[in-house]
Amino acid sequence: MTSAPRRPAAEQFGRTADLYVQSQGRRYPRETVLRLAAPRPDDRYIDVGTGPGTLVRLIGPAVAFSVGTDITPEMLARFDPEARAAAVRADAHRLPFPDGAFTLATCGSVFHHLEEPEGAAIEVARVLGAGGRFLLVDMAGPEEPERRAARDEVESARDPSHVAILHPSQARTMLEAAGFEVLDEASQVDEVSDDLWCRLADADVEAVREVLRRHEAIGGGFVALRREGDG
Repeated sequence: MTSAPRRPAAEQFGRTADLYVQSQGRRYPRETVLRLAAPRPDDRYIDVGTGPGTLVRLIGPAVAFSVGTDITPEMLARFDPEARAAAVRADAHRLPFPDGAFTLATCGSVFHHLEEPEGAAIEVARVLGAGGRFLLVDMAGPEEPERRAARDEVESARDPSHVAILHPSQARTMLEAAGFEVLDEASQVDEVSDDLWCRLADADVEAVREVLRRHEAIGGGFVALRREGDG
């Protein structure tokens, strides 16, 4: 098995792997994923930061073969056997595959945990090669710096492995700098109570609520997060 350094995200998700697995079903609408990824029968597919294989389980049946990578051993231990894919421990910044090894890549809810998201985008482009397609799924931050900083503070209070949220124009610039052409985008809004949101990260809900209250005037980019009991 390929070795990889123990990053903060690996510590966090190693500790909360079972909670994450319980929540995975709500994260990625099947129809949207398949429309945007547009898998082909001859695709060689890699899912970066696969966790328990949520995206691989959706896309894998439609391609020639699949590989899921993750830096967290506890996540790979919970990799869904029904995904019918190889599970490899690897850092998203240094994927252990040759140039052009794949034709399709996905990455779900990972880039806001990365210290160098631009480098990870370049690494995905490297293992895809010319003509490869990449579906990036992640939370989108506000374009306004003040609101984005507030969102980052709340996210960090909930999950200490959070690094920085990407706003849409930043994500487009990052992908284009890595050599990608952005062909399509889709947005998704989840409504969730703050106590459930915190429980899924094993976070102190009262500490997170305090940060939320401090930034209530500017919103912090939260459009569908409600305090339990608000209705």
